[in-house]
Amino acid sequence: MRFAGGIRFPWRLTASRVSGCRGLAVDNERGRGSGMEIHQLRHLLAAAENSSYAQAAKRCFTSRQNVAHSIKAIETELGIALFERHGNEMVLTPAGQQLAGEAREIVTKVDGLHVMFAGPDASDQTLNLAVSTNLFAGISLGTDEYIAQHSDRLRVSEMSCEDCYRSVCTGKADVAVVMCMERKFPDCDVLEMGEGSVSFALTSAASPLGRKESLSVMDLKDQKLLLMSEPVFQYAPLFAQLDSLGFDRANVSVIPSTSSMIHVVKRSGGTGIVSDKFSVAPPAGFCAIPLSDPRLNWHFYILFQKNSASFRSIAKFAQGIQGTF
Repeated sequence: MRFAGGIRFPWRLTASRVSGCRGLAVDNERGRGSGMEIHQLRHLLAAAENSSYAQAAKRCFTSRQNVAHSIKAIETELGIALFERHGNEMVLTPAGQQLAGEAREIVTKVDGLHVMFAGPDASDQTLNLAVSTNLFAGISLGTDEYIAQHSDRLRVSEMSCEDCYRSVCTGKADVAVVMCMERKFPDCDVLEMGEGSVSFALTSAASPLGRKESLSVMDLKDQKLLLMSEPVFQYAPLFAQLDSLGFDRANVSVIPSTSSMIHVVKRSGGTGIVSDKFSVAPPAGFCAIPLSDPRLNWHFYILFQKNSASFRSIAKFAQGIQGTF
């Protein structure tokens, strides 16, 4: 497989285990003359996430023909069909879904290499940093310290997770550090930091939920939820499940301030969703109960644009943040 810059690795994805949809294999290709390239995998992922070659082309700053050519080249090499048409949309086949998962891991690792080797000698250029609401209540002390130590070259703005993403996409922010439940960020580059940490429900110790050792989504179905931002973006996995249970979104209040959330729970009840870090020492009269479903864990992401003029400084900052996880 050839990576960006012409570097070639002696292995390639093959379809030797795809026919039964049990997975993809990585075979040695020394002596072989063909191989997929990273830009083809990027085209595949963009097409999968946009259900359209035309939209994938816009995202990848290329032509629809180039995207179609990349998809065809992969299909020919592996001997599988990646997409099928459903109405006006291109939908991944079962084999295509498996390949997309493998491709995403490869592209993520390659993007990590770009960051790893771009930053060490970069100048400390001042960066516009967007952080998601209450990020500092969720990150470790080491991460907090790193940001504080570099505050002289950071212009920090706190905003919702979605606004962080949009700010990076539009160039208003050079880089963002966000905390949210697992999701994709299709219009920018992304690095995930560490592994997901457990989400907790903050509630009154005297409430019925307060007597439970852990909570499921079903336990939250009839609760008034207090969230840091609009649920669609930051809490997508949670609301995918709640909506399927008939949850009434009128029972959601957006309260970005942790102190205000505590005040509301104390005065009128309700349940907040908080971080592992916050759960260590909840206020008197409150308890933090873990959510048992790992799909609801918090994830921490660095968002950026690899084609930014400030990329080397961004990469240096990202390396430092990663080192604290």
